[in-house]
Amino acid sequence: MAVTEDEIRSAIAGVRRILDQLEAKIGAESSAEVDPYTRRREILREIYWTQNNMDKSELLSTLRERGTTYAWIGQQVKKGYLVTAPVPGGGARYSVTPKAIREQRLQEADKEETMNWTALSEESFAEDWDSDEDSVYDAL
Repeated sequence: MAVTEDEIRSAIAGVRRILDQLEAKIGAESSAEVDPYTRRREILREIYWTQNNMDKSELLSTLRERGTTYAWIGQQVKKGYLVTAPVPGGGARYSVTPKAIREQRLQEADKEETMNWTALSEESFAEDWDSDEDSVYDAL
């Protein structure tokens, strides 16, 4: 099965894009120091958005992605922001506390996020609302 020159060029272009993305990530990680308070809020918010019930493997993955360690869990439990519940058969589930929701304004983040998404879609909805297709329904 022969490979065409266009397929090879396309594959090379794909590899270059991947390498550029990886280099950008390396540059971003080394140049941008993460504020630990911002990181805390983001992780707690992520736990809260998973119906306030995240399992240990998900949390550990999130911690690795955010550049922190397992010790973060103990720090948040000690601060009263995180609670852990053992599950049958081993493992644990993690939830944020009412204190964390209040002090870190985790519910307000939901409102902010909703407002941002709403603003992005307003123009599209306005165009659809005034379309010829929609006017057919207005006459009914």
